[in-house]
Amino acid sequence: MKRRTSASILVAAVLATAWAGCAHKEEKAAENKAAEAPQPVVVTVAPIEKRSVERTIEAVGSLRGWEQVTVGSKRSGRVLKVFHDMGDRVKPDEPLVQLDPVDAQLAYNAAESRYLAELVRLGITSQMADDFVRRYGISETLVNGPQTEEVIEKVAAVVQYRLSMEKAAADLARQRNLNRKGASTTQELEDRETDYRTSIAAYDNAKSTARNIIAMALASRVNRDQQEQLLKDMTILAPQPQEAVPTKAKADDVVYAIASRSVAEGQMIKEGEAVFDMVIENPLRLWLTVPERFSDRVREGQPVRISVASHPGRTFEGKVARINPTIDSASRTFHVEAVAPNEERLLHPGGFAKAVIVTEAAADAAVVPIESVVQYAGVTKLFLLDGDKVRSIDDLVLGREGTGWVEVTSKKLPATGQVVVTGQTKLADGAKIFVRPPESAKSEASTPIEPDQPEAPKQPAPAKS
Repeated sequence: MKRRTSASILVAAVLATAWAGCAHKEEKAAENKAAEAPQPVVVTVAPIEKRSVERTIEAVGSLRGWEQVTVGSKRSGRVLKVFHDMGDRVKPDEPLVQLDPVDAQLAYNAAESRYLAELVRLGITSQMADDFVRRYGISETLVNGPQTEEVIEKVAAVVQYRLSMEKAAADLARQRNLNRKGASTTQELEDRETDYRTSIAAYDNAKSTARNIIAMALASRVNRDQQEQLLKDMTILAPQPQEAVPTKAKADDVVYAIASRSVAEGQMIKEGEAVFDMVIENPLRLWLTVPERFSDRVREGQPVRISVASHPGRTFEGKVARINPTIDSASRTFHVEAVAPNEERLLHPGGFAKAVIVTEAAADAAVVPIESVVQYAGVTKLFLLDGDKVRSIDDLVLGREGTGWVEVTSKKLPATGQVVVTGQTKLADGAKIFVRPPESAKSEASTPIEPDQPEAPKQPAPAKS
C-alpha cells in the first residue's frame, strides 16, 4: 500500500513539472512572436488637392525673319551709287543702288518723241490722250468706239476730205437739177457722180488713216511707258512686303534690315544679279518641331513663351500662327510656326530658341506635396492612406510643378484621399502605419513619436516541485 502511494505521488510530481515546462515554453513563444511582429511606421499625410494649372508643350526651333529676300537687279549696267550697307535699316521703296541711267534716259526720250509726233498728227494733246487711256484703257474700244469717232472727225485731214465730199454732193445735186431741165449732158452728170463717190472714198480713207494713227499712238505710248519703266529700274529700291506684317505699328513703319551687300560702286552687274540680302526683323517667325503625340493639342492662336540663350531669364511672348498638317515620317514630328513680336530687336533671325506652347491656361489637375512622391530605380510612385495601412500608386505620371506641389495623374489615383508625406521611404504596399497628428508634427518635429508598444506578457512563477 505504501509503495502504491509513493508511486502515485512521484507520477503527480513528474506531471506537474512537465506541465510547468510546457506553459513556460508557450509563454516564451508568444513573447518572441510579439517581439518579431512588424511595428507600424510613423507617417504624416496630406490630402489630394485640386488646382488650376497650365498645360504646356516644350519645343525647340529656329527664328526667321517675317520676310527674308534677296534683292536683285532688273537691268544690267554699271553701279553708279550704293546708298546702304550691311546693318542699315531701310523702309520699302527706299533707294538701295543707282545704276548709270544715261542710255535708259536716251531711249525714253526717243520713245516720248515718237509718241508726241503721233499726237500732233491727230491734233490732240498728251493730256487729252491720258484722259482717254485712263477712261477706256488700251483696248479695241478706244480705237473703234464712239468717243474715238468724235476725235477722228476733228482731225485736219478728215475735215478736209469731209468738206470735199460735201462739195461733191452739192455739185452732184446741182447737176442732176440741170439734167432734169435738159440744161446739161449725161456725161456731165456721170462726171459729177464719179466725183462724189471718189470724195466719199477719200473721206473714209482719211478716217481709217486717223484710226490707224490712233493705234500707232497707243503703240508709241506703250513703248514710251516701257522705256520709262526701264529708266526707273536703273534705281534699285527696297521691296514691298508680299504679306501683311502683323505688328501694332502702322504699315509705314515696316523696316528691312540689310543682312549683306553684294555690289560695289563702279561694278558692272547683269540682269537678275543679287545686290542685297534683306530681312524684316519685326515680327519674327519661329519654326518649331513638335512631337507627333501632341498633334491634337496644338491650335492656332495659342500663346507661346520664347526664350533664347542671349537673354537668360527673359521670356518673349508669341502666338501660334500656322500648323503643318503633315507628320514627318522620319522624325515623327510636325512643324509649328509662331509669330514673335520683336520691337526691341532683341531676337535675331537664324537664332536658336526654346518655346513653351500653352495648350490650356487653366486645366483642373490633381496635385500632391512634392515630398510625397517616391522615385527609385526608374519607378515613380506614392502611398495612399487606406485605413491603418497604405496602398501604393506605382503608375504615377508627373506633370506641372510648383512651389511645394506637383501635378500627378494615374489610373489608380482616386478623386479624393490622403497621401503619405513623410515616412514613405520605409513603406511597402499594404504596410501598417501610425499617422502622426498635425499638431504633434508641428510641435515635435525634431522628436519622432513612436506608437504604444504592446505590453509584454508576464513571466509565470516557476512551479514548485
